[in-house]
Amino acid sequence: MADTDKDNIVAGNRPPLATGSRTFGSLEDFISNLHKRGAALTDFRGAKVPTIYVDPRRYDEIMKKIYIKKVAVDTLLNIFHDGRHVFVDIQMKFLNTDMQENFLLYANDMIEFFELLSETGLISLAPDPSSVSTSSVSNSSNVFMIQLPRKEQAEKALQIIRKNANKQAGLHEDSWDKRL
Repeated sequence: MADTDKDNIVAGNRPPLATGSRTFGSLEDFISNLHKRGAALTDFRGAKVPTIYVDPRRYDEIMKKIYIKKVAVDTLLNIFHDGRHVFVDIQMKFLNTDMQENFLLYANDMIEFFELLSETGLISLAPDPSSVSTSSVSNSSNVFMIQLPRKEQAEKALQIIRKNANKQAGLHEDSWDKRL
């Protein structure tokens, strides 16, 4: 996907952090870098919230680094599309720490996730519920909520996703053009 096919949407008060942007050269690169732990809509106090699942150990590391700190998270949505496939690389930079997380999602299959992101202005991180660990870290009630300071940026991202996601597209080898 060419640079002209990439839209950066900043969901925060700061400009994009160029050092954190990732690039992908082919559809195979996108597929091999998809976030493996998954994302879903989770129930949080009666409301659905877009949630990205992370390894329970990594979740614990993040929580230990930000424990008892006032935390701000710059969230950048890098949108890559070719008029058929839409990928969103969600970059979270935890300000005043050395932490940055990236989560590449295939937006064609997650329209409702991005609809709720634009409606609520919230995204959360949680330990992967499929983890078999019995520690408190893997408790699915552990959720770290992030409020996007500029919800309208998520709304703009949703418009780009809706415009470019082909509902018929999929990530099966017979359904994509390797020339992307």
